[in-house]
Amino acid sequence: MSRSRWYAIRTVPGYQRMAATDERLPKSRRMESIIERNCRKDGFDIFMPSFYKELKHHRTNEIIQKRFPFLVGYAFVNLPRLNFEDLRRVDGVICLLRGSIGYGPLEFPDGMIEDLYFAEHERRQAFLYEQHCRRENWRQERVQHLRGQLRKILPKGRKARVSMVDQAEMAIDSLSPQIKERVQKIISELNGLTSDVEVENLRQAV
Repeated sequence: MSRSRWYAIRTVPGYQRMAATDERLPKSRRMESIIERNCRKDGFDIFMPSFYKELKHHRTNEIIQKRFPFLVGYAFVNLPRLNFEDLRRVDGVICLLRGSIGYGPLEFPDGMIEDLYFAEHERRQAFLYEQHCRRENWRQERVQHLRGQLRKILPKGRKARVSMVDQAEMAIDSLSPQIKERVQKIISELNGLTSDVEVENLRQAV
């Protein structure tokens, strides 16, 4: 079995941005960069240390997830066969990093690459936790808002042990068609936000 031999490449500006979505690829590669996709397509094992951020789209206000490199302009490629010329021909590769004039490409020890993998993993877990907290806060705020809307619509006098949704379901037939439709939509959204499946999905990030 060939041992790992890691070398740093300098990338063409813009090639570290996320590549176009390709549904044919496995889920683990859906957020890869252009340089990663090009290297993998040509059979090279590449590692681009990166981190994730959630940004708001400037036109739609939709929250989108983006991936950014730790080392702007550089990535690491495993070359156990030392096929440097093949790597230089990959679209997006400018050159390999050299130690100094007169020396060949600079090889990085496995320990350094493992440290970068670990740092990336820690940053990823922190991002997932922050994402979970944001979604959970939004879910709780939305539940309280919807329950508040039901309180305004439904008759007063709910018993302490009767949930707002149960009261709405009991009173729904006595409501006008327009109000009934509105209450049904609120109940449906509340059930989705408070279901065990939804909550479990949110907690998987922790």
